[in-house]
Amino acid sequence: MTDTDNSQPSGMTKRSFLQSVGMIGGTAAVMTALQGWEMGFASEMDRPPEMSTDGKGKKVIILGAGLAGMVLAFEMAKKGYKTQIIEALDYAGGRCVSARKGSVIEEVGSEKQVCNFQDGNYVNYGPWRIPAEHKSTIYYCRTLGVPLEVMVNKTGKSYYYYENKEGPFKGVPIRQEHADIDFKGYSTELLAKVADQGALDQLISQEDKEMLLTHLKRSGLIDSKEFNYRANRARGHSSYPGAGTNFGKLSEPYEMADVLSIANASRNETADHPAVMFQAVGGMDQIAQGLKRALKKSQIRYNSEITDIVQDDNGVKVTYKNTKNGRVRSEEADYLISTAPLGVMQKIKINLSEDMAAAIKATSGSPACKIGVEFNHRFWEQNDMIYGGVTSTDIPGHRILSYPSGNLFGSAHGDTGVILGYYPIGGQSVPISNLSMAERTEFALSVGEKIHPGNYRKYFTGESISVAWHKMKYALAGWENWSRRGRTRSFPVMQKGDNRIFISGNIASPALGGWMAGAIEGAWSTMEVIDKRVAQQG
Repeated sequence: MTDTDNSQPSGMTKRSFLQSVGMIGGTAAVMTALQGWEMGFASEMDRPPEMSTDGKGKKVIILGAGLAGMVLAFEMAKKGYKTQIIEALDYAGGRCVSARKGSVIEEVGSEKQVCNFQDGNYVNYGPWRIPAEHKSTIYYCRTLGVPLEVMVNKTGKSYYYYENKEGPFKGVPIRQEHADIDFKGYSTELLAKVADQGALDQLISQEDKEMLLTHLKRSGLIDSKEFNYRANRARGHSSYPGAGTNFGKLSEPYEMADVLSIANASRNETADHPAVMFQAVGGMDQIAQGLKRALKKSQIRYNSEITDIVQDDNGVKVTYKNTKNGRVRSEEADYLISTAPLGVMQKIKINLSEDMAAAIKATSGSPACKIGVEFNHRFWEQNDMIYGGVTSTDIPGHRILSYPSGNLFGSAHGDTGVILGYYPIGGQSVPISNLSMAERTEFALSVGEKIHPGNYRKYFTGESISVAWHKMKYALAGWENWSRRGRTRSFPVMQKGDNRIFISGNIASPALGGWMAGAIEGAWSTMEVIDKRVAQQG
């Protein structure tokens, strides 16, 4: 092996080395190694596809006025298609909703909730984050003039809170920056020491080892001689510097064994969950409202619940019932696109092919719950220096607590705010959804008080609003998931459509389940499928 050509030992690659690094120090150490070699990562659909066929003289019925349904109506109308959205609810947006004063949430079999937050306050109880990679979502915000602002997804001042494992941190809120930096610091120390001692010589070349050690020493976490992790400015100060001779005091790291008990300290979020994300100013429902404004009022028919869909080789006929007065009507079109959740669609009588009928049953719905809790003092900012970000817990049914990124410092509408009080998904959300509204609020308050003792209950205004998406009649889930087998067997069947009927929306984007981009790009992909079908059928 030579040191000049950066060659690897026989049978060894940088991939195998990185796998070994991951076993030692986790993802954080792998990222450090990648950066030392000047390697990184990169991200697609940033605008709707161009449809080649002329849609003049053709009518399309779209089920659902969520993002996907409105995108389809908006874009296909540009090519001359006559589009008619039929929506069961009395508003547009589907699951892209926010609750503010006057908003109503009514789950199946539960009491009706009417939001009574102070003016300016809201909670995004549907989607709440936009990563830079979701160019499709950002495209419509730009196109439709929906202003965005920074959504702080990660801040070191937020906490990790555990009470279901033994150790010195049980029942004690731990600053994320302390735990995260300590884990990275100890991992850096170990990696530097084993590299310096020659333990990696069979895995990497001498040149790569020197580059790696140089990078690790430049991290600012270890001393350059002994490679020991020590107090550092990345971890921060226990006493912050000030004027004159006040140079402050660096905070001391936790013991390594204690840090290893903090599960989230080793966790790196995916690239589409970075520290800085985006949100629509005033609530995520503003994106849906932007699309709604781009359509003609007549393009959306509200309070219309589909009961029957019949297709033949010439077109499709839809029967629906007005949910307010019970009146039954029918409408015909050349094609139908359903953006309704598949769990909802299964309840509709439809003459689908056997393969398509099986395909729409191949997904599973993910339960999800959220609650917005209002406060009359932004104590998390003034007392804890928390500006946005998420606190994570191991309390069953809770999972996270998210601080608002809007109205920072109370600059927009006073010293008030709404915290996302919990957000369990999957099976853990079911017990929470079975609580009464008052019990849900009490659960959120009890957890919040453990993280912010003396403040969470004190500044609670008495107003909250919650949702269990799997209990909403026209959703039945927070989102739907394809199994690996379903992606390869059933998804292709669903994607190509069934004669005159097509399935679109979030479910048409298996890799983007639950995201607004999934709904938008699912609509775009359906446009391409229909474009080809129309070209074939004429």
